[in-house]
Amino acid sequence: MGMPVPQSPKNSVLEFAPRDVLRLPDRRECERLVAAWQAEYPAFAKLIARQVPPTKALRFFGLKLWGEGQAELAAHFLVTAVALSPDEAAPWSDLAGACYAAGRRADAAAAMAAALERNPDQPRGHMLLAMVHNDEQDFAAAETAYRRALALDPSLTDASFGLGLLCFRRRRFEEAAIHMRTAIGQGNETLAAWACLGQALYLLGDFVGAAAAFATQASHQPVEPMLVQKLALCRFIEAVITRPVEEALERYRATAGPYAEDINKMTLRAFQALSGYGHREAALKLGRARQQWAKDDPVERYLLAALAGENVERAPDDYLVAYFNEFADGFDQTLIEVLEYRVPEKLSALVRGTGRASGRILDLGCGTGLAAPLLRELGSELIGVDISPRMLEKARARKLYDRLEQAEFVSFLAGREEAIDLVFASDAFVYFGDLAKLVDNAAAALGSKGLLAFNIETADDSDFKVLPSGRFAHRVAYVEALAAKDFTVLQMSRTTLRLEASRPVAGALFLLEKR
Repeated sequence: MGMPVPQSPKNSVLEFAPRDVLRLPDRRECERLVAAWQAEYPAFAKLIARQVPPTKALRFFGLKLWGEGQAELAAHFLVTAVALSPDEAAPWSDLAGACYAAGRRADAAAAMAAALERNPDQPRGHMLLAMVHNDEQDFAAAETAYRRALALDPSLTDASFGLGLLCFRRRRFEEAAIHMRTAIGQGNETLAAWACLGQALYLLGDFVGAAAAFATQASHQPVEPMLVQKLALCRFIEAVITRPVEEALERYRATAGPYAEDINKMTLRAFQALSGYGHREAALKLGRARQQWAKDDPVERYLLAALAGENVERAPDDYLVAYFNEFADGFDQTLIEVLEYRVPEKLSALVRGTGRASGRILDLGCGTGLAAPLLRELGSELIGVDISPRMLEKARARKLYDRLEQAEFVSFLAGREEAIDLVFASDAFVYFGDLAKLVDNAAAALGSKGLLAFNIETADDSDFKVLPSGRFAHRVAYVEALAAKDFTVLQMSRTTLRLEASRPVAGALFLLEKR
């Protein structure tokens, strides 16, 4: 069934004028369209015959078409209604809704902005605008629109739910939990609402609350295996805090049933959660049990020693190899998307700020090569070194390094014959406690005026200390004192390195120049 369409230079129903106002058919064109549609659509003709005003008839028929799933066709009728009554908010709102349903997000946003300009007290109008901004990943604008909707109507469940999801996406888990609880309390007891609440509480370290949310979610049919696994994990963690590990395992198996995961992988996640959220005694208890299951595991041995606060000076080579080999496949996604890790970008920005061009660059602890695209443009030769062969495989696949070598950092630096212009160490120094030998060897490897760029996690109560994560934190003054022997400090800036247990990790960036 054909339909006359308001014409424009691009033959589109909706076009934008320079100020983002929708181009509308003039009154003469509207009259032609109304006449044509009466001939084509008997139901529309009956409305006109009953002397229903054209604007009202167009809106009524347009909404009817929209309700029947013909949103694109509905938009043709509604844009004509707007053209006949451009100062009324309601036709603009109708048009915005139809455009959104038809997938015309930009048109929907423009139409709703016009509707809200005429009548700002439309909670569902702000809600639709939030949805458009959310779809376009303009999360700041979406949040503003959700909040305006809720300020006008606090009972608008969809806005509470949408704002909860948005806060979760932006990693503001406390707010996400508050809004999701509000949405659930207002009647949105969907799987998505309970899942978001449960995950937000888990990421806040509220394992009891997370278990309760996942239990409600898991009670729905059909059963979702992943939800059952999350519930079982939470109940296991909750039990380890107050009970022996064997009892906690029994509880896990009873909850997970046929969906039980590999016990080693599950208990490792539990150990990391307990350690990360400050349940030190429970983490030690679980760690010791795990060590009994895998006595020769270097990861278990070192992490347990770090958590117990034993006198360790650096992360052992066998730990680094085993840990990063295991971590290699999901390394980039976890660091960038989950932990919001941006150290390579921040460090490389300090180097670029010098305005220098480097010849030979050493990417120390290159990992999967996250820094390679940033470093490649700064020098003529790029060498990557890492202790993990699996990490080097990932780095090799980028095809950005001139050379890649598997080696321990300190010994690699000590054996350099060719002078290095830039030693770039993103998250490498954090695996050493006493940095003296590492800094000395970096100085020996660098040529005159060579640069050393690295980061540390910061501590204020000691020169260095091992953290439950197995990494080390250092006092800024300690690093500056070590650097004074061979280097000038060009830059030192405090920053957030990444997230851990959903909380920011404080650190510092250093850029040193060899004297």
